[in-house]
Amino acid sequence: MLRTFWYNFGWSDWVGFIDGWLPKLSFSVPVIGYLILFNDSTGGLLRFDVLTGPSTESWSLSTEVRLRLLYFSLIFLGVSNLMYRLKKPYIFRYGTNIREFVISAMQLFTYGNFLAIHNSIRENGHLTQDGKYYDSEWRGFTSAALNEGEGTDQVKSTGNWEQAKSRYGSLLISLLNEHFFRNNQKNRGWLIFCITLSSLGYLGLLISSLELMLRVIYSSFGIGV
Repeated sequence: MLRTFWYNFGWSDWVGFIDGWLPKLSFSVPVIGYLILFNDSTGGLLRFDVLTGPSTESWSLSTEVRLRLLYFSLIFLGVSNLMYRLKKPYIFRYGTNIREFVISAMQLFTYGNFLAIHNSIRENGHLTQDGKYYDSEWRGFTSAALNEGEGTDQVKSTGNWEQAKSRYGSLLISLLNEHFFRNNQKNRGWLIFCITLSSLGYLGLLISSLELMLRVIYSSFGIGV
């Protein structure tokens, strides 16, 4: 099971976790953080005495601890999101999941893009996630996409590109699936780093939220105040 998990472990499954709306907003924390930590009015808002009443419970968080927990949690989320933007696979510019990538690539990629992908996969025996394909299939696509009898030796005129993509769509999609899979697993050390930081950030926010929820429950039922 662990081997299967590691084999499929890639960036696309963690995009929402690392690059959601909250991590994106966390970019502003280093800039405005002093307003959170060193502003008395902000600290007063986070006491929640009106909502919960003053609490003497040993497990309740002080205002200072809650402020620092919030601050560093958002810092962790912001740094994780920044590293994601720096280290994510380049293919994510076309789509962050395989469906979006294939749709965009079929619209935007040129013959040269597909040729580079084919050459890369050919080095490993023409193996893709969908199985093995053969050079004869690729040559059929090349012939359909290029008018090899026209132009010079260095420049080939464009053939019926749309018809070639339609006729050999299954081959091209198979190549794109494999290309996405390989690139999705690059820099996985950085992916683990981003997941770890994001997890710490969400955990800090969760602790603060759960503590407040418990205080509200205790206060509402007249317990422990």
